[in-house]
Amino acid sequence: MEVTESENIFNCILFYLAICGIFNFLALPLVRKAAEKADIENTELKPEAKDEIEMVIDSICGCTLPKSEAYVLVKDDIRHYFCSWDCKEKFIAGNQM
Repeated sequence: MEVTESENIFNCILFYLAICGIFNFLALPLVRKAAEKADIENTELKPEAKDEIEMVIDSICGCTLPKSEAYVLVKDDIRHYFCSWDCKEKFIAGNQM
């Protein structure tokens, strides 16, 4: 049984389509998942305008820093914020706590 040239071309096209189908079935979901993950990471890195960082001023040296990074001392129901442990110690020594 001889295979004609048109059958060879048809078989090559079928083989190509089968390989493309397998690739699309296996690889595309992984690529989509990676792209979604990259989009999520990029949006998490960019703070939105409504998510402004609250800043505080050090009572000793006067530097401004994010509230989440400040050392906090409460005296007489008043919160005092400091940029470093040294500034906090200076405040304590100056106020004789």
